Amino acid sequence: MSEKITILLAEDHGLVRAGFKSILQSEADFSVVGEAEDGLECLEIVRAKSPMVVLLDLSMPKLSGLNAISHIKKRYNETKIIVLTAAETPSVWTEVLDLGVNGIAMKSVSQKELVSGVRKVVAGDMFIHSEIQPILDAELDKLSNNKKLSVREKQVVKLVAEGYKTKEIADMLEISDRTVSKHRENLMTKMGVTSTAEITNYANESGLTKVRLEEIE
Repeated sequence: MSEKITILLAEDHGLVRAGFKSILQSEADFSVVGEAEDGLECLEIVRAKSPMVVLLDLSMPKLSGLNAISHIKKRYNETKIIVLTAAETPSVWTEVLDLGVNGIAMKSVSQKELVSGVRKVVAGDMFIHSEIQPILDAELDKLSNNKKLSVREKQVVKLVAEGYKTKEIADMLEISDRTVSKHRENLMTKMGVTSTAEITNYANESGLTKVRLEEIE
């Protein structure tokens, strides 16, 4: 008989945890070896049981899911992590991917897809829930486009989004009105947008409105 896939459930809501446990335990090759109600307990069980997979809620008491991910990846890198998400934003999903998680799934994930996802990460593949993938792809496209913009183009995006007119932007950046218009034309082509509203939406979602003008790189 082949080795069972050992799993730790880290979720602070008992009913949600029980639901996932029931799904996982119905698979002959799965074994839930631990349940954690908070981030610290999660780390203790990982240390004691060395599970193959941790299903981890990000909103955990005592130690957040993000901090738990960092600890696990530094000390127990062989353990795979699938993040369970309820209402986090695409920016949070990209953050946990940067931390090295092996999968992301909405808590609404179907039994079939979750079971398949667990097996995928154990096999060394990435698992992204089908409800998340298109949203995440769009977010990564925005980040990629943002990197393609020059510093000046990013500054123009920020100022346009904040409601400044061409003349005002020219004065603030100490360039000509015509240069502002050219930058605006170029960045709209790169971003694939056609209106001020779309520029504003892009600036908000990419984080350009959250930084100071002189901090843009």
